[in-house]
Amino acid sequence: MSLPTAPLGAPPATLPPRASYARYCLYGAAPLAFLTFIASSQSASSSAARAALIVAAFVSPIVLVVVGMRVAADHRPAELPRPTDAPGRAGHWDWSDVAAFIPAAAAAVLLTGSLIVGLTQALDGGLQPTARTAVESFAGQASSYAAAAAALAVLLLLRRGLRLRDLGWRLPRSLGPLGWLPWLAIGIAGAVVALIVAEWLGSLATQILPNSPNTQCTAVRDEYGGYVAVAIPLVCLIAPLAEESIFRGFIYGWLRRRLPVLPAVVISAAVFSAAHVVLVLALPLFGVGVILALLYEYSDSLLPGAIVHGLFNLVGIIAILGTTTSC
Repeated sequence: MSLPTAPLGAPPATLPPRASYARYCLYGAAPLAFLTFIASSQSASSSAARAALIVAAFVSPIVLVVVGMRVAADHRPAELPRPTDAPGRAGHWDWSDVAAFIPAAAAAVLLTGSLIVGLTQALDGGLQPTARTAVESFAGQASSYAAAAAALAVLLLLRRGLRLRDLGWRLPRSLGPLGWLPWLAIGIAGAVVALIVAEWLGSLATQILPNSPNTQCTAVRDEYGGYVAVAIPLVCLIAPLAEESIFRGFIYGWLRRRLPVLPAVVISAAVFSAAHVVLVLALPLFGVGVILALLYEYSDSLLPGAIVHGLFNLVGIIAILGTTTSC
């Protein structure tokens, strides 16, 4: 039996426990988000970036507090518009969840990153320096993905009362007598297509931006060296699961509620590309983002895209760490 919607400003006792936890998390994240963006501004490479981070430091706590105050009225999934041709998965959350995600994730990264990386540094003292770098890089990046997933859980699972299947983690739609199984083959084929598209767009981007370095490649080599086995679980399992949840389930799902397929695909792919903050990779990652969004649209599941994402990253990490070619 569903609970009645509490009026805005109702005392926490009228809320289900999960919604009260969401409110406390959002309020607690406000000062952490401020500290995260202020600390980031100190190492910004340009005055414009520094100014943007300082603005984010002051705006983020306000956003988190306002969204926390809305929990009483928003603790049930938002209703889908009627009539609509958008898939059912596209509803259930609104702009306030999207606005709160970045500061909430930043706060979670600050909290978990400092704890996990510090613990790792205390335990890996007996390893060789290059191995320590690889292990600590894995711990830092894995904790960042976990923090982003935690922010998503606070907003959707606790605040909205949704389930993982509402975000897209369910079996794909049936394709004939074999049910959802053909999507496994489609996922493998999609990975091949994504690699071809990324290679072609990557060559085009290199021609357009000949002096733009692939800083992602050099960073991965510096962090993991020859320790491919340490990097593979991160880039082939943790990253695809987290990024498909965020960019396809959360972002594309919200866009698709309001837009037709094409603009929703294009915008979500652009956000996915921009989030990787490497200029020369923007075009190939945009192409990959289009493929992943289309897979989600037509399979009604994040699983095929996760397969494509994992295989794509597997080929990429082997190419970066398993060869002596320059970045």
